[in-house]
Amino acid sequence: MPNEHGDIPLDLTAIEAALGRMVYRAGSLEAAVRYTGGQLATTAEQLKELGGLSAGNLVNKARGYAKKAVTDKRISSDERAELVRLLDETGVHLKSRNTYIHGVWLTRADGSPFVMLNQKGFAVLTRPLAAEEIGKLSDTLLTLSNDLFDWTVRVLGEEVESRA
Repeated sequence: MPNEHGDIPLDLTAIEAALGRMVYRAGSLEAAVRYTGGQLATTAEQLKELGGLSAGNLVNKARGYAKKAVTDKRISSDERAELVRLLDETGVHLKSRNTYIHGVWLTRADGSPFVMLNQKGFAVLTRPLAAEEIGKLSDTLLTLSNDLFDWTVRVLGEEVESRA
């Protein structure tokens, strides 16, 4: 669909839909990390700490709670290693999500995206702005969300204990 400047395509529906799906799934992943952290928490204060944390900080907090859970013999070292692997992968893909969401996209005269600038320092980053690539990230976020939730239920159970 051209605009008043000629042939520049303005229909980014597929990319916008892919970005929306990716944001939705990133939110699900953040909720899964928060749930895992909540299950690992042992005090009301720890639960409260989780409430206002960003996704990246949630990952770090859950990692710390898992270390304490091994010390307290609530989980095994192998279970912690499995969780840490999931949390490490989660952190990497949430950073990728942040790159898409918080970046500034520039386009060529024909309307095709070609570069993204990071808002912190405006470093040039290469990141494909294609529905297929965003879809791959979205699928990974969904898989991680499911894997984290499955780990939590399998290892810690479904019931949230009262920590008040």
